[in-house]
Amino acid sequence: GSSKLSEADFETLKAFVVGVMERLHISQKRIRVAVVEYHDGSHAYIALQDRKRPSELRRIAGQVKYADSEVASTSEVLKYTLFQIFSKVDRPEASRVALLLTASQEPPRLARNLDRYVQGLKKKKVDLDPVGIGPHASLRQNRHLEKQAPENKAFVLSGVDELEQRRVEFISYLCDLAPEAPAPTQRPLTAQVPVTLAPRRSSLVLDVAFLLEGSDSVGEASFNRSTEFLEEVIRQMDVGQDGVHVTVLQYSYVVTVEHSFREAQSKEDVLRRLREIRYRGGNRTNTGLALQYLSEHSFSASQGDRGQAP
Repeated sequence: GSSKLSEADFETLKAFVVGVMERLHISQKRIRVAVVEYHDGSHAYIALQDRKRPSELRRIAGQVKYADSEVASTSEVLKYTLFQIFSKVDRPEASRVALLLTASQEPPRLARNLDRYVQGLKKKKVDLDPVGIGPHASLRQNRHLEKQAPENKAFVLSGVDELEQRRVEFISYLCDLAPEAPAPTQRPLTAQVPVTLAPRRSSLVLDVAFLLEGSDSVGEASFNRSTEFLEEVIRQMDVGQDGVHVTVLQYSYVVTVEHSFREAQSKEDVLRRLREIRYRGGNRTNTGLALQYLSEHSFSASQGDRGQAP
């Protein structure tokens, strides 16, 4: 929140944060987020424990106020992050990361306890990733923070416009930090349907299409639950270049190809892309159009469909 960023640049910075949040599956059980604005002090607009809808969290992030302060203290915000944001580690199995967006250099008089707070975050297994933005960011300080732990990673950007250009890179990086989800526990069935399992083949060549309704009548929360369910399904499938291929469509009054048969078909790539899918909304549901697109386009050689695969 320092004056090294203009108010227009600060708005671009907020748009980047909101854009990243749109791509993450935010919930108390999955990905939790906190948003802290800092200058010579720190203020948390969103805490990790806040139980709000993802759309409400994004709205709050978009309303963070521009401080226009002469100073932005890295030590102060890391102290706040250590003792306020990560004060309680109630999910020891979860990865923890602090993305520090900075555009200025902290005065030496304020940086006396910097290493103490960095080491405190390290003990709590928090990856600290400084992102230096623009000509006034301290490359030296960011490299110093990076060297404090092997998990830390520093980024250098020429300006705020580069944030949007590299948004997918940041999202992929954050998603790669997440541990592999444990196998789902057995849940009681609400309805019992007899299922006959076919003999397992050593190499199953199959092209599978998933159609996700993303209309207003479904809503963002239900849509996110659908993608979470789809993640669990794909984890159990033999997805791979020589095995099962997956395409994912989202539809309402229009059809959007979220992942096609032509794209990378490793399980990791498909799951990563699935985590990036955002709810699009739409005031109508055209299932017929989705099925027509599936028939005429998805299952065609030009879209990567394999003729030998059922």
